[in-house]
Amino acid sequence: SLLSKTNIRRRGRVIAIEFIQAIPDVDLTGQTILITGTTAGIGTETARALALRGAHIVMANRNIVQAEALKNRLLAEKPDAKIDLIACDLSSLQSVQAAANEYKEKLLHALVLNAGIFSPTQKMTIDGLEMTFGVNHVAHQYLVRELLPLLRQSSGRIVVVSSHSHNHTGVRMALDEKLTKLSPTESTEFGYRLYAYSKLCNVLMAMKLHRDESKYGISVYVLHPGSMIGTDITRSYGFLGKFWNTVTKPFTKSLEQGAATTVYCAASPEVANISGKYWESCWDDEKNLDVQLARDEELQDALWEKTNKLLDSFETSRQPIKTVTDSEN
Repeated sequence: SLLSKTNIRRRGRVIAIEFIQAIPDVDLTGQTILITGTTAGIGTETARALALRGAHIVMANRNIVQAEALKNRLLAEKPDAKIDLIACDLSSLQSVQAAANEYKEKLLHALVLNAGIFSPTQKMTIDGLEMTFGVNHVAHQYLVRELLPLLRQSSGRIVVVSSHSHNHTGVRMALDEKLTKLSPTESTEFGYRLYAYSKLCNVLMAMKLHRDESKYGISVYVLHPGSMIGTDITRSYGFLGKFWNTVTKPFTKSLEQGAATTVYCAASPEVANISGKYWESCWDDEKNLDVQLARDEELQDALWEKTNKLLDSFETSRQPIKTVTDSEN
């Protein structure tokens, strides 16, 4: 069984494991892995674990100063670590495009889509997208779209960090209405619901990529890292977010444990060709997948196509997407 030496099941639950247990004795020398959002939380520990195992890590972040500080900390721990930095602000499609263009001539064996935001208030990206949808989904689909040729060459892996919150969308209506809910240009929804929508978008994109890219040898993994880990994702909530993290910390995973499933999916030989699954605690967690929505191929296709139209509109006009979509509605 998967992780048979390190996973212990008690009362039907997997005991949380440390990230380094997820890939024991794995040498990642020669493997290049690009990770978004490594300056805080599980992204930091994901980069650390993979670098310690010898992978060439490319950290894509909005804040290059913080990324440089992390690089220095990792080099202090492992002086021969191979670490590169790339500027990538997921709230700007122009920044995502520039990052992809900068990277296109290099090797890529795994792409880890880790970055995410959880904002309590309604905000818009510079491109006119609802911020949570734009950062958590659209920008990541853009990065995937641009880097797929490299992943096809290496028969690489795509790891998408989602959340069990994808179960909490309440999206049970006709296809067109689902798309309107999942891909808002503006929204009156509150922060958690918008986050849940974006995490369902992550799952749908991953399942679509699994269907389309398996013929190229690409394996796709989508996962829940753990419940309310003490990450930086609630930073927009200020004091309330810090208080909630403090209160819930005894009942949640550590950052190292939270990164374990991402590390496992990105690098473990045990799951090298196991694509299209939903993971939690380094385990196939289909029971916690909203199968009715996640496995809906019509919805997968429709979201992928609508997102691609938004990206095409950006590339064609270089104007805020909002003005383009408004003219079509």
